[in-house]
Amino acid sequence: MTTGLLDRLNPAQRDAASHRDGPAVVFAGAGSGKTRIITTRIAWLIDEERVSPWEILALTFTNKAAGEMRERVLSLSPVADKALISTFHSACARWLREFAPELGFTSDFTIYDDTDQNSVIKKIIQRGNIKLDKDTSVAEFRYAINHAKTLGLFPSDRETHKGLFRDFMPIGGVDVYTAYQETLALANAMDFGDLIMNMIFLLRANERVRRLMQDRYKYILVDEYQDTNKPQIELLGHLAGKHGNIFVVGDDDQSIYSWRGAVPANIIDFDKVYPEVKTFKLEENYRCTSTIVDAAAAVVRHNKKRADKTLRTSNPKGELIDFRYETDGEFEAWWVAETIKKEVGQYPFENVAIFYRTNSQSRLLEDALRKEKIPYKIFGTVRFYDRVEVKDVMAYIKLIVNPRDDVSFMRAVNTPTRGLGDTAVEAVLARGREKGVSAYEAAREIAGEGVPRLSTKLAVFIDLIERLKQSLAASPLPEFLEGLIESIQYFPYLAKKYPDQSEDKQDNVMELATAIAEYVDSNPGATLSDWLQATMLASDVEGDASGVNMMTLHMAKGLEFDRVFLVGLEDGLLPHFNSSDDAHSLEEERRLLYVGMTRAKKKLSLSAAYMRRTYGQTQANDVSRFLKEIPPSFVNVLTPPGGHDPLSDSHSDKPRAHQDDDGQYYDYADEEGDSSGLIEPGSSVHHPTYGPGIVEQIETNFGRPKILVRFKDIGLRRVEAHHLSPSSEEF
Repeated sequence: MTTGLLDRLNPAQRDAASHRDGPAVVFAGAGSGKTRIITTRIAWLIDEERVSPWEILALTFTNKAAGEMRERVLSLSPVADKALISTFHSACARWLREFAPELGFTSDFTIYDDTDQNSVIKKIIQRGNIKLDKDTSVAEFRYAINHAKTLGLFPSDRETHKGLFRDFMPIGGVDVYTAYQETLALANAMDFGDLIMNMIFLLRANERVRRLMQDRYKYILVDEYQDTNKPQIELLGHLAGKHGNIFVVGDDDQSIYSWRGAVPANIIDFDKVYPEVKTFKLEENYRCTSTIVDAAAAVVRHNKKRADKTLRTSNPKGELIDFRYETDGEFEAWWVAETIKKEVGQYPFENVAIFYRTNSQSRLLEDALRKEKIPYKIFGTVRFYDRVEVKDVMAYIKLIVNPRDDVSFMRAVNTPTRGLGDTAVEAVLARGREKGVSAYEAAREIAGEGVPRLSTKLAVFIDLIERLKQSLAASPLPEFLEGLIESIQYFPYLAKKYPDQSEDKQDNVMELATAIAEYVDSNPGATLSDWLQATMLASDVEGDASGVNMMTLHMAKGLEFDRVFLVGLEDGLLPHFNSSDDAHSLEEERRLLYVGMTRAKKKLSLSAAYMRRTYGQTQANDVSRFLKEIPPSFVNVLTPPGGHDPLSDSHSDKPRAHQDDDGQYYDYADEEGDSSGLIEPGSSVHHPTYGPGIVEQIETNFGRPKILVRFKDIGLRRVEAHHLSPSSEEF
């Protein structure tokens, strides 16, 4: 069974997997078979080097990765089930159950989740022993405590790392952290971060446990080492302190989790921690076409802080990378959906993925996929209209449109919090049932009755809703929504309740404003009720377990798909505007693009929009600076007529011709960009997706035309001229 274990590897993989003793680092490029190296090495140590399986420890970061690794090892060596193959946190939980008494815990200690953490912190605050700023929230303290553990900081480190604590701790935060840890210990409980931190403390302080653990694991293997943070590195240092047989595999070019404390230096500078290290490089990619590999390698090569290596492949050249430069984000989403539908015979939906930089970008893509009846599933989050922040704002909108909507009343009345808890809301609902009126009308009654505390708080809420109704009557819809968000102080609320997610959640709320603005543009004279109805009908479609895969670039790491679309390649999105002015952050953004590109096995398309709506406002964007780092020989530009090639070095007034979706070439027409020359208001036209329609208006945005067409089946839509053909069909 074990004969030829190493024969299944290429020479570079074989050299790495058969490394015997001492520290080793393997720089494994994307798609180079890093999991195969680790699993083969474990089997080789057991079956051919006669290492006892229980002396082997293999660590990774997700339960899925650990499960797959365990399964593959067992297929090579059945006795490998005695080795510990686990995530960092699961392994630490196992050890802490064993050594709990050494820390004053019992082996049946509880592991607290976020809700439990909030409850403990809230009680500490309520005890009043900690001086707090009045605006500080429980969530901010929880985030700060968790972040401290990510950085490997105990409460006792306050003096040594005073400046570092000051960067992220609220006022009085270290005192809350101290009280929090004491409360957990007395409750025989640990949170997720404690699993590693308590194990580190035990290994630091208890020589007997340290020696026992070092003797137990003679060979340590770590997958995705570039994702380790400071506590994990210290943990490994303690465990490998006696034998020094630590074998780490990773790729600094795929280090994209800096907010978790992971930086490329963790693997690049491995030789500084272990000077006698043996270094191996796996540079042969088995996943992607050579076009994709060479293009991605050319991009990431622009990073200065990286190990010296070059990704290459013997795979066929494959297709060129398509680049589509659309007028705006809506057209970009339509193009992606139409292309997916057109290619379904070659690339089934489940083999297709769409990657984007921020979660808020999914809204337009979801809309386009639904309209084309393409099933999809979203990784790592929920559908746009199901996200908590979107539902919060939608509750206000629904209540304003329909004051009899009790469900929306219950959500809006105490979001953001107004001191109206469950008891107060139940009193309102009881009055409504008693009088046979809506909760809103019952609240209005109680607000005028002088009930202590309750009437005043309800009066404030009723006044807010009535003022918003007046604003709705007097303002354009996008301005109304902006005023609503400001009136309820929703963004400060998000910042306090979700300090580690507030930026993403604010982006989603801003995208909701964009959705309203786009609807108004396409439906002049539409009311808020019209938009609400259209949105609810369109979003009432479930995702599909076997549909197109949608996710952020961060979620894409470790996955692979035959067909990949990478959208929103504009400065401000990728690289993200928060990263543009910092060299280290900019390099991480470039690594994100590299990760996304190397997920594609057969065909890759990149896209950008000339203009994109943000918070209801349209702005022109430069294409991502990273796009210009891809050698032109790898790219096929699919810019639609009326546009220009942003990757071209030519700056002539009239761009050169480009290929359209059907392989046809167009020359750009007059200066206003109307490529047809035949379309005018009142014309009967036909669109390949939306069918027959009548041209109502020809608009020019940023020098580029959009045709407003009333289609027979779906009403008004903005489309580009080259998608339309003259038609004699009437309706």
